[in-house]
Amino acid sequence: MSGLVLSLLLLQGCGGGGGGDGDGSGITGDTTYTGQTSAAIIDSTNAKDIASGLASGAQQAVVSDLLSESGIDASDEVCDAGGRADANTNADETEGTITFTNCAMSDMQGGTIVLDGIVEFSVNTGADTLSMDFNVTVSYLGESETINLTLACSNISTASLSCSIRSDFAGIDGRVYRIDDITVSGSEASGYYVSMTLYDPDHGRVDVTTSQPLTYDCANGVPGSGMLTLNGGSGTFALVSFDSCSSYTVTVDGVGTSYDW
Repeated sequence: MSGLVLSLLLLQGCGGGGGGDGDGSGITGDTTYTGQTSAAIIDSTNAKDIASGLASGAQQAVVSDLLSESGIDASDEVCDAGGRADANTNADETEGTITFTNCAMSDMQGGTIVLDGIVEFSVNTGADTLSMDFNVTVSYLGESETINLTLACSNISTASLSCSIRSDFAGIDGRVYRIDDITVSGSEASGYYVSMTLYDPDHGRVDVTTSQPLTYDCANGVPGSGMLTLNGGSGTFALVSFDSCSSYTVTVDGVGTSYDW
């Protein structure tokens, strides 16, 4: 996870501290999660709602993971495929903001992540911790997503580096969701395996695992194939199968119902 110490990476790419020229995109908008946090009781009346957030949440998980694990070494430029990142930091370069303007970053699978927006960061050298708050638009896999993402890392100067990611986002149904405890493996070619916790604003928290890998080749940004398992409170669960770019199936208590996006 060499790309995680992103403050060092960003400062390397911008040439250290000092004021940026302020020509960034300045992403605005309220995508802060304020909904339910208790475990959802999944049933036939709410599974479709939760699945709607799940489609966007899975893509958010993939993009969030790529932000933190893009594999860019700190000696490389941040925007290695074009664009710019301008830093405004304190004298010690331990806290400040970075403004991304059409910043294109190569990922480990040969794709490109494009960032526009602002990141606030703070490094505590005594505690060996890093915190970052992203308010950015991320373009990847043919889609653009606005992400309100918090990255918190400990032991950043050691081999025991550990980080957690939390992301709030607007789903395809217009509601604001949250995902955290994110783990992603796989690639664009083979499909992605996602494990995460999804918070639905009306129904609460579900744990999500991947039964069949997710592929992304749809113009509307939803998975074109794959299957996710949702586990809620009191032993309730559901399966969500992404059948095509235009339809998906939700199975609760052994009964499957197909829906169109």
